[in-house]
This record gives sequence, C-alpha cells and structure tokens, in this order.
Amino acid sequence: MRRVGKAVCAASLVLAATLASVSPASAGRPADAPNYRVDVVNHSGFGLDEVDLAVARFSDPVIRLQTQRHVVSGATASFDLGPCSDVRQFAASAFIGNREVLHTGDISPSPNCHTQIEITHT
Repeated sequence: MRRVGKAVCAASLVLAATLASVSPASAGRPADAPNYRVDVVNHSGFGLDEVDLAVARFSDPVIRLQTQRHVVSGATASFDLGPCSDVRQFAASAFIGNREVLHTGDISPSPNCHTQIEITHT
C-alpha cells in the first residue's frame, strides 16, 4: 500500500514534468544561490513511520523521492531540495504503518525558498 502512495505522489508530478521545459534560470545560477527547504511538522500526536517528498526539477526529467523515517510527534522532517531556481514542483505524503495520513497535491515553490506543511491530526 505504501508503494501505491509513493507512486501516486510521484505520478502526480509526472505530467507536469513532461510538459515543462528547462528553465533558463537553472542553467546559470550563482554558486551562492539559496536552497529550497520543505519542513513537514508533525503535530498529530502520533509518530509518523515515513514522510516522503517527490520533487520535480527543471534540470532533471526524473521525479526524485526523498524519505525520512520515524518522525515523532512534535518533530519536523526537513528536506533540502537543492537550488531554489531549479525546483519546479513537489508533493508530500506521510504514513503511519500502511495508512497514508497526508497527501498534498502538487505544490509550486514559494519565492522565499521555504514551505512548511503542518500535520495537525490523522
């Protein structure tokens, strides 16, 4: 079941990835460009077995999956997505056992290079 959730999370970005072209901004970014950060904050009162983040980048046609395991209640799973200008879209999922308790749609990056997602109940 978790595989299905990961596939759905990654598949939701596939169409966008195949339709978008390479960004000229990503080709010549300065070395000191900030990285994009996504924080998934667990306020659910339960430990999360897994938090997944699927990322689409302008420089890479493949959707990449990042995973953090065992995120206790009150903790934050932080993901570094690389240079801000290279992030096209991302989506997050979280699991308790095989049950998906969070599934975002595709999220466009914020101009401030940071997104915080809060899980308040499951």
